[in-house]
Amino acid sequence: MSSAPLLLGAILALPFIAAVIVSRVVWPLRTTRILPNRERVVIIGATSGIGLEVARLYAGRHAHVVVVGRRIGLLKEVARQLEPYASSIHPVAGDVTLPEDVRRITIESLQALKGGIDTLIICAGGISVLPFSELAGTDTAGTGAGAAAATTSSLDSSDAIMKLLPGDAQAALDASVRIMNVNYHAPLNLTSHFLPALTQTSIAGNIMVVSSMAGKIGAPTRSIYAASKHAAQGFFESLSMEVERTGVHIGIVSPGTVDTDLRLSAMDLPKSKADDLKERVASGTKKGAMTAWACAEGIVRGSDLQQREVVMPWFYRVSLVLDLVSPWLVRWLAQKKYGYL
Repeated sequence: MSSAPLLLGAILALPFIAAVIVSRVVWPLRTTRILPNRERVVIIGATSGIGLEVARLYAGRHAHVVVVGRRIGLLKEVARQLEPYASSIHPVAGDVTLPEDVRRITIESLQALKGGIDTLIICAGGISVLPFSELAGTDTAGTGAGAAAATTSSLDSSDAIMKLLPGDAQAALDASVRIMNVNYHAPLNLTSHFLPALTQTSIAGNIMVVSSMAGKIGAPTRSIYAASKHAAQGFFESLSMEVERTGVHIGIVSPGTVDTDLRLSAMDLPKSKADDLKERVASGTKKGAMTAWACAEGIVRGSDLQQREVVMPWFYRVSLVLDLVSPWLVRWLAQKKYGYL
């Protein structure tokens, strides 16, 4: 077998290997400037999944922690469980998609932390799980040359024209607005509210945003989810360059599939179909998923090392390289994973 592909792979892998070495060996730990038991951390979306595990990790390091979520009962239970470990822990309830709640969350968090913050972790998010054609109702029309000929021959019929329209375009638009509000507008608004305090009250302000591999490479059944994560990726990549001179660091976390229950509350799942689709959604695409705890460890480590990009698990970096040199292969793998071949 020719050694050329192996040589090309080795050359392409060198930047990633160098980045790992620099981040783990050369790059100074942020914990040398902010001691773990003095770090002031606000965690958005801390009642379940990745956010809850992040809260446990910071509490175990005796940090000062604010846990934010919509359900005050769950927040109080999280605070009760973590209180023996954290230097201090404070539950703050609110809906991050509501501007008035974001302002109140910011004020209450800063009050709880005595006027300062070092680290903002944004874990709240939503997902989509339906093929766009199913969501918008565009999968009911006939396809192929025969169908095209049939419709073309009767375009003067209003009934025929109506059959060419989507069955539920409004459902697709509504789901897109909801998921953009959670995955893009809410992180943007949270950042704008906490950024002044991060700049003025911390010697090494940090924002870690949990995105997804879908923010880099699209996949079937994830169309509006991928769109929202691409938007967040673009915003935070650009913002990180703007705020670097202020001393604030922004890291974007892009995990692959994580074993959580997020799919059961998918934002494109109509309530009328939720029970019918729950089994299909819960069992789909979880093969080889990383645990929420492993993802949380990567987030905290990335914050300590002030990494601009955290891709997990490590082998997903290979897919990013492949997407540059062989995009057709990445497309084929994504279609195969989600059953679209």
